[in-house]
Amino acid sequence: MSVTRNYVYLTALGVILTIAAWPFGIHDIVFLFWNLLLLGLLALDAFLTPPAKVLTVRREAEQKLYFKTENDITFFVRNTNKKHTLRVQAKDESLRHFTVVDDDLTHKINPGKEQEFTYAVTTAKRGSFYTKNVYLRFRGILGLCVKHVTLPCPTTHKVYPNVRDLSKYRLMMQKNRLLPKGDKSLRQYGAGSDFESLRTYVEGDDYRKINWTATARENKLMVNQYQLERDQPVYILLDIGRPMSYSVNGYKKLDYAINAALVLGDIVNQQGDKAGLLVFDSKVQSHVSPGQGALHRNLLMETLYNVEDNRQTADYEGAFQTLCEKQKRRSLVFIFTDFEILEEAEELLMHIAILKRRHMPIVVFMENESLSAMTNAQDSKRAYDKMLKQTALEFYEERKKILRKLNIMGIPSVESKAEHFTVSAVNRYLQARRQ
Repeated sequence: MSVTRNYVYLTALGVILTIAAWPFGIHDIVFLFWNLLLLGLLALDAFLTPPAKVLTVRREAEQKLYFKTENDITFFVRNTNKKHTLRVQAKDESLRHFTVVDDDLTHKINPGKEQEFTYAVTTAKRGSFYTKNVYLRFRGILGLCVKHVTLPCPTTHKVYPNVRDLSKYRLMMQKNRLLPKGDKSLRQYGAGSDFESLRTYVEGDDYRKINWTATARENKLMVNQYQLERDQPVYILLDIGRPMSYSVNGYKKLDYAINAALVLGDIVNQQGDKAGLLVFDSKVQSHVSPGQGALHRNLLMETLYNVEDNRQTADYEGAFQTLCEKQKRRSLVFIFTDFEILEEAEELLMHIAILKRRHMPIVVFMENESLSAMTNAQDSKRAYDKMLKQTALEFYEERKKILRKLNIMGIPSVESKAEHFTVSAVNRYLQARRQ
């Protein structure tokens, strides 16, 4: 228990009265009387005010929080006392990586009623964060004392990747706005590999689609009409090793990759295909078989929300071997990865050739913007700047060499800026399934 400002003000008033009584020689009596009076009133306030146990607290079932954005956290406090309204100030337990935006949590709670307490936080990290207690305090009936109580209210806050804008990508898909304007791979009519029906040839149709048997039977040119293949397995391989731990624009590369993986998985399902997931570093950490639907989307989210980067080197051979063992049907495979040195990229090239025999891999890189900036920097007379630029040029050429080697091997690759990473991956998927 503590005292309020009102009690402090009354104490200060007593000091003034004592000083004023000094010339009359009664300051001792005034001092003693005033302090006894205040102590008596404080004791009376503590007696009249309900005990701290009249307050209870609970949380909502599960509150989803999202990374690098403002989130609301809510809990409820009940006043079980039947007579007095309590003015309650609440404070939740502080958590690392959580920044409180607004923590003015003071409300009056009527007798027998429950009050909602909500405050905003921004989160600087994905994952699970455990909190134990809620701290409450309320003023006494006479306004002189403050009673404190710590109530256990254990919960785990799960911070998910920020995919609140999934609906935006779905809308863009419906309007065919993801791919560049005029890209022929956007056309869905007649695309795909599954035979649907026959129709009369019209000018501009692909001669390779002419059905000569039907043409002879009908005595006019007939072409095969195809529809997009459905239920195609699309695997997302996510490297969480050392190169993915570096930051770009305040986010780690892994955070961009996880967001892209979740959006891509959702678009894959929307297109009628099945999305699978394999997370790896020096070994396979998680695997989700291809699937569809809301439950499967939640499974992908639950698998990825607390994935952490590390300083290990990616084992491409082990990841690709695991994929081939678990997925016998030929699949489209997106590999979200990166590399720092040529040796790491050469290991990728060595083992991806084996993967290509069974599946259709596409490698997705994030453009190294700092490297590009150094290579494009103006020439400097300083020896250090010259050496830095020369080193950057060497790394830049090595990176381009890797992309050229992938192209020669017939393996598509995507390299985009961080802010376009998700859209670039989705666009490449749409192009791949329409080829």
